[in-house]
Amino acid sequence: MTILEASGYLYNWFRENDSFSIEKDFIKVITITEEPDRDKVAFTCALKKMEEMGMIKEGFSPDDHRQYWVLNKSFLSYEQSVTVSPDLAITISDIINKFCENMGNTMDVCDPANVEEKDIKNLIYICNILVAEKKDIDNNSEI
Repeated sequence: MTILEASGYLYNWFRENDSFSIEKDFIKVITITEEPDRDKVAFTCALKKMEEMGMIKEGFSPDDHRQYWVLNKSFLSYEQSVTVSPDLAITISDIINKFCENMGNTMDVCDPANVEEKDIKNLIYICNILVAEKKDIDNNSEI
């Protein structure tokens, strides 16, 4: 497991939980692994990276003597900034706007000069539709 993969697991964990303990919670996140010791090292590295970013803080419980990593604030309150090139902004806008045109939707058109969070959400929505359609096609072709 890579640190990036471990980070993905931890991001999902912190969406629902305020703290994480490798000793206590690792098995809840990774139920099956061939390399638990190595995976725990990846988790530790990912936790340290999240601490360097100021998202979590390490501490020890005086009661159970376990190491815990605790969120500084609600995980959902953290935001990220993304910068896109003009070519990517045009591509995002073209995909969303063609989809909106096909659906008769004039509310969700995308301005390529100002790509916003709602546009990324709409792009994800479009991708989810396409993935679902692909699964339906694959399932129907097996019959």
